[in-house]
Amino acid sequence: MTEEPKNQPRGLVAVHESKQRRLHGRLPAIPTRFWLWALTVLVAWGIFYWKKTQGEIESQKAVLLAKQRGVLAELGPRYEPVQKRLEDWAVASSGAYPGDLAAPEAKSWDFGAAPGIYLRMRLADATSAVAVRKAAAVSLRDAFTACLFHEPNVDPISGPPCRASHDCAPGTFCNEVDHCMPPAQPYNLRTAYYGTRIMTDEWTVSLRTASDDMRLRLLEREFDSAVKDDIPAVIDLLTRAQFFMLVFDEDPVDGKVKPSLDAIQAIPHPARVFLFGLKPGMERPLLRLRREIAGRFMPTGETAPTEPELIEAQQRQVNSCQLALYVREALGH
Repeated sequence: MTEEPKNQPRGLVAVHESKQRRLHGRLPAIPTRFWLWALTVLVAWGIFYWKKTQGEIESQKAVLLAKQRGVLAELGPRYEPVQKRLEDWAVASSGAYPGDLAAPEAKSWDFGAAPGIYLRMRLADATSAVAVRKAAAVSLRDAFTACLFHEPNVDPISGPPCRASHDCAPGTFCNEVDHCMPPAQPYNLRTAYYGTRIMTDEWTVSLRTASDDMRLRLLEREFDSAVKDDIPAVIDLLTRAQFFMLVFDEDPVDGKVKPSLDAIQAIPHPARVFLFGLKPGMERPLLRLRREIAGRFMPTGETAPTEPELIEAQQRQVNSCQLALYVREALGH
């Protein structure tokens, strides 16, 4: 009988090796085909989940696009004709200046107490309707309106801060400086463009290109807020408006660099003012003037500002008020 070697393990060699690996804390090697199958399952699940999510997003987009088309069909005919008229006037008025005009109706009409629309922008930016909409994004009610009109508008930042009009109480909306306030007069066209943003091609593109659920939820919330709070107020204010006041700031003649609107308003420069009637029978230019504005003021006293930014802001106010006084003078007010 043959004797087994002393070092030869009893039983199967594989069972012995497995015991030795467990004793030394080593796990059995997992076959490579297991990892390949696991990876395949994960990839397949990822593709399935992505397609399912994208299908849900596309379905939600289709619903929101259908709602948008409904808003355009219902409210577009009330808003778009007014918008087009204002933009056409702005583009036409940016051409060669035909000379001053002060119609008798403008001199006898106290338009400052009537609801109206206001827009102030660089003359060089009024090249097309699209350019007017883009430039209107920086238009603000300023010292020109404060010195010309006598509507008792309150401080635009006195209301609670907001991000959208749905944050505001009934009768107020989120204005151009992000505070809940009643609509001021004259009504800034910039606010009208913002309030009707969901009716634009740009918003449609944003919706079509939305690729995740979070972005889509934000667009849905924006749409609901605009339909509920912004658009009804915009259409009401635009359709009740009786005049359109348009102010163009011209670039300085010797300017070598394209300045911003704020920078132009703080230095001597020519400016144009147009008043258009929106009431039936008065839908035409009622006032047209062009003046060089270069108001002067001297800060005095212990509280006089020394910071360049504050001095520049005061100079803008002085120049704008001077332009308003030219308008009053032309109308005999």
